[in-house]
Amino acid sequence: MPFWYYFSVPRLPPEVAHQSNLVEIRNYLTAEGSPVDVGSPIALVENYWAVMTLRANGTGILKKTFFDRGTSVKIGDPIAIIGADGECIPYGKEPAVLEITEYKRSKPTRDNRSA
Repeated sequence: MPFWYYFSVPRLPPEVAHQSNLVEIRNYLTAEGSPVDVGSPIALVENYWAVMTLRANGTGILKKTFFDRGTSVKIGDPIAIIGADGECIPYGKEPAVLEITEYKRSKPTRDNRSA
């Protein structure tokens, strides 16, 4: 596998986006050296609003993770490297797909904010 790509934290959907623009690495779900397929869960991250699973959008081998559990990282920052053949790299797509695993609290809406 002569190529690789960064596995980065994707932009969060509005219902769980936070003003800090940070998420905390809760746990890596795939070990370094393990094969990765499209949809494989790579990491569990969380912020004030939710716990989220980051899934691979390409195939390859998880070569390296960058952060320890409990580390806060910015949205868009790489958290791992995936080694891949050229045709397996998710060109033109986000390298990670975000799935909301658990809502921790609901965001206030205009209808339920106190005046």
